[in-house]
Amino acid sequence: MFLAVALTAVIAGSAVGGSGSHASEASGAIAGEATLVDNASGLDRVVVRATGLSAPATGQVLRVWLLGDDGTSGRYLGDVIPDATGAVAFTWDQPAGENLLAQYSQVTISLESGVAGVKPAGTAVRTGKLDAASLSQVRRLLSRWPDSRYGVATVPGLRRQAQIARYQAWVLREAAVNGDWDTARRKAEQLVNLVEGRRGQFYGDHNGDGRIEDPGDGTGFLPYCWGALTQTQFVYATASDEAYASQAQAVQTPVTFAMTSAGFVRDVGLELARSKDPYTIRDLAGHLVTATSYLLAATDPVGEPDLIAILDDREMTSVTARAQALVRIDLVEVSR
Repeated sequence: MFLAVALTAVIAGSAVGGSGSHASEASGAIAGEATLVDNASGLDRVVVRATGLSAPATGQVLRVWLLGDDGTSGRYLGDVIPDATGAVAFTWDQPAGENLLAQYSQVTISLESGVAGVKPAGTAVRTGKLDAASLSQVRRLLSRWPDSRYGVATVPGLRRQAQIARYQAWVLREAAVNGDWDTARRKAEQLVNLVEGRRGQFYGDHNGDGRIEDPGDGTGFLPYCWGALTQTQFVYATASDEAYASQAQAVQTPVTFAMTSAGFVRDVGLELARSKDPYTIRDLAGHLVTATSYLLAATDPVGEPDLIAILDDREMTSVTARAQALVRIDLVEVSR
């Protein structure tokens, strides 16, 4: 979906905390952060906050930039004006809804004069970047994973498959309540295949109707989980900052919980798809609704109180929220 450019510079009235994802290589104290977040699509918005900035002199402006990995390519986002406390807050949306992580990994606020070019020409006053050593794996996790069927990144893939699974479980339960056993068995097969993926051992025609049905993208929920575990383990092993490594490792807890729930969905789905007993089908249908709710809670509860409660009961944070910390950039003061 295409958006008009949303470019706003909002004066912030209070100081911003410095609990970013890692320390930038630039010297100086942490004095802000930039975060890539979802808006119209995945990571198509950047939110920048900084403190301790001085108002520019006449003829000068403070400009915000996204920069590529080597800093030679960039994108001018807009100008900001500090408030009386020296704080700024700024949000920019990619006009076509494109994933910003695919191309950019650095954020800079610079003191400039004249017309903006394609990268900063003046003096940087705040700057930061994502951990270069582990960036390729973070991109697989949140921007593009070549091993998925359509190149879908791991976390968005998990989230979408979980959403589909819960919907299919609802349809299955409704069919069971209404005595539509054929539809219930068909939906059970679809859940099994969505979890397994087209290369999975249990991918196939489980209800015996001569067709193999999969409402997912063919990659499979479990393969996405294995991808997330592998990618975060690589980030943990290669990150140049211990705190950043720990944040990557923290993603694995909800992924493991989701895998356990997915295994249950697969096993129960296999049993239901082959069952001829109405009482068994009705009973298992309820279990599948519960288990697929666990899948969605673990990946992204999307503000639903019942799903949030599942996480709260286990003192757990979702995969999406944990992964978000990996695209938060500390902005540090740059000595002049």
